[in-house]
Amino acid sequence: MIKEFPVGNGKIIQGDCLEALNSLPENEIVLAFTSPPYLNAINYEEHVEKLNGKKSRWERKEVSYEEYKQFLVDRFKALLRVIRPGGHNIVNISPVSWNGERTALSFHFVSWMEEIGWKFREDIIWEKPIARDRRSGVLLQHPYPGYYYPSLVAEYIFVFQKPAEKPDKENIYWFRTPEEKEDNRIDLSDYQGEKSKNVWKIRPVAPQENIHPCPFPVELADRIIQLYSYKGDTVIDIFAGSAQTNIAAEKAGRKHIGIETQIEYIEYAVRKINAEISQQALSFETTRIKKIGNRCQD
Repeated sequence: MIKEFPVGNGKIIQGDCLEALNSLPENEIVLAFTSPPYLNAINYEEHVEKLNGKKSRWERKEVSYEEYKQFLVDRFKALLRVIRPGGHNIVNISPVSWNGERTALSFHFVSWMEEIGWKFREDIIWEKPIARDRRSGVLLQHPYPGYYYPSLVAEYIFVFQKPAEKPDKENIYWFRTPEEKEDNRIDLSDYQGEKSKNVWKIRPVAPQENIHPCPFPVELADRIIQLYSYKGDTVIDIFAGSAQTNIAAEKAGRKHIGIETQIEYIEYAVRKINAEISQQALSFETTRIKKIGNRCQD
């Protein structure tokens, strides 16, 4: 059973994204950006209970790697149906520890996506400017070869594209009007800096800044949206969490769909998006008043 929460230029759907995706029309969405849940690391149901004061902590889930693979494959296959040919599916995913061992989940994930029909396009490294973690302290205690465990300060972002029947129809640029192209011209003033490279340094979200246990920053979603969609396009996040993608899409003038199972995250997200809408309205009104004042002075 799915339930919709309209907000701003879009909506958040409560329910399993597999069911929700199957209810959406095919070939209509231009961009998907998400970070899938690490089911072996975080029990989101228990995390919500902790937020509500029903638990003091949450426990890890017991999920096999094969079960997790199937969970992801089923949902990203359903996503393929609703993305427009030439549209993109961009995923933030990183290696994880599984049964006590570091697992190359992100690299396995690329193969899984290619097997179900997605075309791999780009890899981006999200470098998080944070202090070193306790892994790097091992070498401080044992300064010998074989004890190197670097701090985990980066995550992967993989760019996939839905193939089109004709190669010249794969670029979302080609079916735009001249007015659309001009209205979406990318600011190149800092392009020779970080944006021209595939390593992006963006500060992560601090725990006290969001109720979700592992949100990516709105700035990250904003950059993806600006580079891979046009104003008025629909952007979807199939594992929305606290809806950072929806917030960025609302700011950027895109339509948006988020899919999330936990009502507590959804209610928090709706408040955040409405706050963003109010801030945009205030900013617009302030600019309008300034323009009137300037005309009066002239």
